[in-house]
Amino acid sequence: MFFGFKKSALCALALAAMAGCDTIDRAITAQEEVEAMSADDGGDASLPSEFVDLTKFTLPEYVEYALSNRPDVISARLAVSNACLKLVSVTSGEYPIFGASGGYSQSTHNNGPHFSWRQSGDANASLRMELLLCDFGRLDAQELEAMENIVAAQRDYADVQLAVFEDVAGAYFSLLRNDALLAVACTNEQQYAEHLRQAQSLFDAGEVKNLDVLKAKLDLSDAHLKTITASNDVITASADFIRALGLKADVADRLDVLPPRADSLGSPKRELPVSDLSVTDALAFARTNAPSLMVLRAKVRAASARVDYAVADLLPSLSLDASFKYVDPAWNFSWGVTAIQSLFEGFRKTTAVDSAIVDLLAARESVFLAEQQLSCNLAKAVATRDTAMQALDNACIQVKQAQENLDNVIAQYRVGEASRIDFTDAASAFSEAEGARIKAFFAGQIAEALLVRLTGAGVEYGDRE
Repeated sequence: MFFGFKKSALCALALAAMAGCDTIDRAITAQEEVEAMSADDGGDASLPSEFVDLTKFTLPEYVEYALSNRPDVISARLAVSNACLKLVSVTSGEYPIFGASGGYSQSTHNNGPHFSWRQSGDANASLRMELLLCDFGRLDAQELEAMENIVAAQRDYADVQLAVFEDVAGAYFSLLRNDALLAVACTNEQQYAEHLRQAQSLFDAGEVKNLDVLKAKLDLSDAHLKTITASNDVITASADFIRALGLKADVADRLDVLPPRADSLGSPKRELPVSDLSVTDALAFARTNAPSLMVLRAKVRAASARVDYAVADLLPSLSLDASFKYVDPAWNFSWGVTAIQSLFEGFRKTTAVDSAIVDLLAARESVFLAEQQLSCNLAKAVATRDTAMQALDNACIQVKQAQENLDNVIAQYRVGEASRIDFTDAASAFSEAEGARIKAFFAGQIAEALLVRLTGAGVEYGDRE
């Protein structure tokens, strides 16, 4: 009998091990991947990293690359998976619980004045089943909360994706803007260098005073300083763009992701079309489409489910127990119904209800607060967009006028009809007008990216001039 029982127990253990081996394999694989990453972090820093080449990417491709590589996106996606697993764990309470146990022991059986070391063995085994009959809504409340947590995780994942889009687009437009401003600074410096050459020639010919040459040198020095500042701004914007893509300095630099364009001062492409939403329309659209608000509303519903659970926890629970036990040499079957009701726990359960109600009210207020902040942000974004569009129209007119004025002043200075102050004013006006045109255009594009993120609207790309 003992050997038969031992063989059955070993078979049962083998089946249990086979059932759990896949889960164990996944756990071991995940641990090995993390340990390998930790080993790489502490490895040989002298080993070269593999550089990426994104030089031919467009804005949509940059966004897709970031969505595939940014750690915050991956973490948000894992949070969705974790929420789904928690739902599976909760719904497992609907199924009966089965358990098995077995054992074997030996002992002496002395029953008199004489002691003997002779032993005999006892074997035992049992199969047990437990089924929840009624918990007055506890399990349903937990399941509802788990489902709302899945919704919150999914909407948070969508919000992170929109945040990455805004981050990449904003860094992309900022880098293009600073490239163009650097080109303006370089052009301005070249104009002052040419003016210095002309002033020196006219001074040598005795047509102007030495003060003209000194003023031209001072203007060139100021222009060179502005070029250096603009160059530093480009370096900063490049670092921000590389970070927005989810890259590090050891795998990419500026030339690997977005090389400077030869026509930085040309008419830039409008890669995000101009929206026409008012603040009221944008807020109405965002109320039903913004993932950030959907996350908070799902959390309100989850908090309501926690109230249901706290109330149901005040009531008893009923469960059915059944077992099939073996005690050598007999098998026995037993069953029973168990009711559990707590009588007094120091007001813990009633306090849990009150606490859940407070959490529900706080979650509701967080939605109202988020809507107020969203309304403010939308108002600012729409105002920035409208201001940028108006500023762009005015700047285009000013650039044309400033260019004509600068050309006239240069021609007049050559023949002695314009002073050194006239040239400085004309060159400065043209540089400021060009800078205003560039800043207004890209401010509008950055505002469009922000509006997409705030409203939750689908991303549309355009290539209009």
